[in-house]
Amino acid sequence: MKVERLVSIIMLLLERKTISAPELAEIFEVSTRTIYRDIDTINQAGIPIVTYPGPNGGIGIMEQYKVDKRLFSTTDVASLLIGLGGIRSVLTTEGIANTLAKVKSMVPQEQLSELDFQMNQITIDLTSWTQDSRQSDYLVLLKKAVAERQTLILDYSNANGDITTREVEPYRLLHKGNSWYLQGYCLLRNELRTFRFNRISKIAPTNTKFTLRPIDFSKLDEGLSDIPSIEATIRFPESAKKDIVGFYGDGVITSFENGFYTAKIQIADNERGYKLLFLLSNTCECIAPEKARNYLIDWTTAFAKLYGVI
Repeated sequence: MKVERLVSIIMLLLERKTISAPELAEIFEVSTRTIYRDIDTINQAGIPIVTYPGPNGGIGIMEQYKVDKRLFSTTDVASLLIGLGGIRSVLTTEGIANTLAKVKSMVPQEQLSELDFQMNQITIDLTSWTQDSRQSDYLVLLKKAVAERQTLILDYSNANGDITTREVEPYRLLHKGNSWYLQGYCLLRNELRTFRFNRISKIAPTNTKFTLRPIDFSKLDEGLSDIPSIEATIRFPESAKKDIVGFYGDGVITSFENGFYTAKIQIADNERGYKLLFLLSNTCECIAPEKARNYLIDWTTAFAKLYGVI
C-alpha cells in the first residue's frame, strides 16, 4: 500500500544520510518514477527533503530535521530481524526475504557490522528435527488463506485416527512447543477449533471468502491438545537429574531426600505417555499414578520375557 511505503521511505531517510531513487525503487519493488512521486508527497507533508548531486549523492532529509528523530536503534532493528529470521526458517517466501532486506536497510552503513554482531547473538530456528515435506507446503498455503480470508476444506484425523472432512475459516497459524497449528472456525462443529498440522492429511482451498468473526484467541489456546494428561510423580538419583531437567526443567523437582530427587511432571494419559517415563532413564522410578506404574511393570515384564531374561 502507498501509505505503508511512504512511512517506510521516511524511516529509511531518517536513518540514512542519503539514498538513491533507484535503490529505493529496488527495495520497494516499484518504478523510479513512483519513488519520485512518493518523495514529492512526503515533501508536501512538511518533511524537508533535499537532493545531493554526484556519485555519492541521492535523496535525504535535512540534517536539522533529523536530530533525535530516528525511530529505531540498531538494537531495535536487530530484534526485528531476529524475529523475521525465525519466520524465514520455515516460510521461505519472496515477501519475507524482501521484508528482511527492507528492515536491514534502515541501519546506516557504518552500523551494519554492529547489527550483524547483535543478530548472531540469538537464532530462532522453527524447523523440525524430523523431515516433513508437508509442513512448508502447509505454511505457504495456509498463510495465503489467512491473508485472503478464504475458507479451506481439510481432511483431519482425531486422536483415534478417525478422519472427517471440515470446512474451516482460517484465522491464525500458531507454533507452540514442537508443533504447528491452524486455528479457526470449524463450520462442521460450529465453533472455534485448533488443528494440528500432522493430523491434516489434505488441504483444498476454496473460492469462498468469509467475514471475520470476533475471535478470543485465549479460548483457542486452552485446548491445544485433545489428549488428556495426568501428573506423574517420579523418583531418580543425581545421575538421572540431567536427563529429567533437560526434558522438563528444574522447576518440576519437589524434594531431595536420601540421595533421591522427587519430581512431578505432566505426561499424556496413554501408553505413549507411560512409556516416556521408561525412556527418561533406567534409574527413574514412577511412584504415581498407580495405573502408569502398573503399566510399566507389565510392559517391562513382557519385554524381559520376549528377550528371555525371565
